[in-house]
Formats: sequence, C-alpha cells, structure tokens
Amino acid sequence: MQQGDYSAPDDVVAPEPLLRAALDVALARVSEPLVLAISGGRDSMALMFAMARWAPNRLAAVATFDHGTGGYATEAASLVATEARRLGLAVVRERARTPASGEAAWRDARWRFLRRVARAYGARVATAHTRDDQLETIVMRVMRGTGTRGLAALAAPSAVVRPWLPVPRADIAAWAIAESVPFLDDPMNASRAFQRGRVRHDILPAIEAIHPDFADQMLALGERAAEWRRHLEELVEALGPVSPRPGVLQVPTAGLERTTDDGSAVLWSACFARVGVALDARGTRELVRFRHNGRRGAYVTVAGGAVALRARVGVDDVFELRRPLTKPRVADWTWTGSAAQLPPRLAGWRFQRVMPHLLETIADHRWLVGVPTNATVTVRAWCAGDRIETLGAPAGRRVTRYFSDAHVPALDRSGWPVVLRDNVLLSVPGLCRAVAAPPRPSWPDSIWYRCERDDD
Repeated sequence: MQQGDYSAPDDVVAPEPLLRAALDVALARVSEPLVLAISGGRDSMALMFAMARWAPNRLAAVATFDHGTGGYATEAASLVATEARRLGLAVVRERARTPASGEAAWRDARWRFLRRVARAYGARVATAHTRDDQLETIVMRVMRGTGTRGLAALAAPSAVVRPWLPVPRADIAAWAIAESVPFLDDPMNASRAFQRGRVRHDILPAIEAIHPDFADQMLALGERAAEWRRHLEELVEALGPVSPRPGVLQVPTAGLERTTDDGSAVLWSACFARVGVALDARGTRELVRFRHNGRRGAYVTVAGGAVALRARVGVDDVFELRRPLTKPRVADWTWTGSAAQLPPRLAGWRFQRVMPHLLETIADHRWLVGVPTNATVTVRAWCAGDRIETLGAPAGRRVTRYFSDAHVPALDRSGWPVVLRDNVLLSVPGLCRAVAAPPRPSWPDSIWYRCERDDD
C-alpha cells in the first residue's frame, strides 16, 4: 500500500476553475451546513481540501469511517483525521465494532454512521462522487435490469450533496496532484473482486473501444431519468405525505386510490423510497392490489419486512409506509423491579426518566408513565384480557377498547407495554391511565417516564 504521489508532472494543468464552479453551483442549492464523507482516497481528500479553502464556513464537520477490515482502513481514517485537524476542521471518526463483509454491508454501515453524524449537526452529507462514478453506477444498474428510477443513479433527487458529480475523475486527480493533496490509494480500486472494479477496468474500456460516445450516451440517459425522478417527486409531494417519525411515511389514501394501476405502481415506489425501501416487482404488484383494500388496519408486507398499512390518523384515512424494523418486536415479555430502576430499553420500547422540572414542557402527556416512588412495578406486554379502571370507566374497561378508540391497528398491539402494581393496571402508555396511578406530572411522591417506540 502506497501513499498517493504528491508530485505533479510538468505538463499537468490543474482545472481549478471547473472544480470551484461546480462547488459553487452545488452549494448555492443548499442552505444547511455540510458533513463531508471522507474516505482518505484522492477524490474525497480533494473535496475536503477544496471546501476548507473555498467554503470553510459551510462545513459542520468531516466524518470518516473505519470499516475494521484491515490496515488500509485504519490508516486511511487516521490520515483523514490528521489532515482535517491540520486544516482546522471538526472531525468525527468511528470504527465498526464488527467488520461487515461485502460491498452492500460496508455501504450500509458507512451510511448509518454518516446519517447519524449529519443528524447530530443538523447538516446534510456531502460526498466526492464524480462523473466517472455516475457512469459506472448507471452501467452496473443496467446490468441488473433496473428501471427508470434506477437509471438516475447518483443524479437522482437526494438529501446527499454531490458537488463534483459533473466533474471527470481525471480533472480532480490533476488538481489534487498540483495542490499536493495527501491521499491513500485503496487497493480495492485496482481489484476485480467486486462488480464495480470489473466495470471500471474491463467492461467500460472494452465498450468505449467500439463505441467512443458510449459514456456520453449513458450519462445523458441518466440525466433524463433524473429529470423524470424530479418530476415524480413533485407528484409525490402533491399527495401530502407526512413523516411522523423516522422510517415512517403517511400518505393520504385518495391520491393512490384515484390513479391508474401503472400510475400507482410508480407512486408506491417513490413513496417507499422516502423511507429507504427499494421495492421489487412482486412487492409493487401486491401494493397495486392492496390500494383497493378499504379495511382500516389491513396491511401488506413487502421488501424484506417493510409494511404498508391502512390506518386512521385523526379524521383522515392514510396509507402508512414503514421501513423494516432493525430488530424484531417481542410479543410476550415481562420485567419486575423497583420503579426507580426501570431499564431505558425494554422489548422494543424506550422508557426515559423525566425530571420533575421538565415534565410540564412535554406537550403530549399520553406517553408519560407515572408510578409511585419506592413502588415495585411490573411492566409487561399487553394481553387480550387486560382491563383497566379509569376515570371514564371506574368499573373497568378492556384495553382493546382503548386501542380501538385511538385507532391503533391490530398489527401494532402485539407487545404493547402495560404497567402494573400488585397485578393492577396503572397505565397503558399512549392510551390511558388508571384511577390508581399518579394523575398528573406534578403529583408528589411519583416517578415519571416518557415511553416511546424503539424502532431504530
């Protein structure tokens, strides 16, 4: 493994105006600060140096991820951290706890890290993808039989900022050499072990030897697909989608019910893409049929565990789209102990203790759980026969009635938490509170927790 060559040949002309113009155009479209995704390779290191020189006020931080795959990965992350600090930039570095295997797993782990860093800074992720990366991606997707959505590739509408997507890799290399930008050559770039390497080193050169204009044609096709995607996103936005929490999108049913089967297939794909789910052909066909199911609570599972559910939100009927859970829900579980020692995570639910002075700042008290101080409590999954005595039903009422009143679909009831003391229900978070429970956050000698789903 060799560090990048810093010496510039005498005949190299650095294309600084092109790079700077591309950067200016991209930044003019973005209001948020940026988190730079820097791998240590030449293209990304050049982006870090260019941003530090030409737009340092737009940077929130530099983020680098060590995949834990060996010496190169660690050395590259160290180079990024060292150079970022030398440039006066904040840097966030993380190493995978368990090394992943394969391109897809590496990409998923890296993007989970990048999105987490971006959320922490209220920023958007920026990458150093080039014109060549776009071409390779389009060709790889054509080989996989992609549709129009996939042909847009890296130019598709996205929260990710790619300033140098119009710029050839050779121009970035020339500037990096001229500016003595330090970098490391990833040995995987020369490898044919993965598809991108075979496309880069074998397939594209062979095709371009026969059809010299092949790259331009593919890139033009990608741009037309990206333009189609932009129009499609406008149509989706007109449907009025709402995201009540990460990984969930609620779409009014009317827009999907009134269109044609072909139109709904396109809209379903675009809507699910907003929660990070790529539909396959089978799942799309099922969703086209599902849109005609008018029963509230009906649902269909597609794409590795993603769900489309027909639900009621206030007075509106919606299709609720959910990405697959990262861990399965537990249907039957129990915890017993001191009220002051309730674990922060239980079977897919979070219990965050709320200090007394912060209780009144919480707008939705339905998810506040109050328990007497020093009490021994049991928190377990709801059972079908559970009853609770509330102010509205002092003789007791089945919890299922409260689920129905709150339009909680049957799909979501399994594993729902209930809180008991001496086998008497005190609270069903999000639904109701018993007469025997502390009635309000200001109640003395009580401990309060905020309960929420733990879907991440």
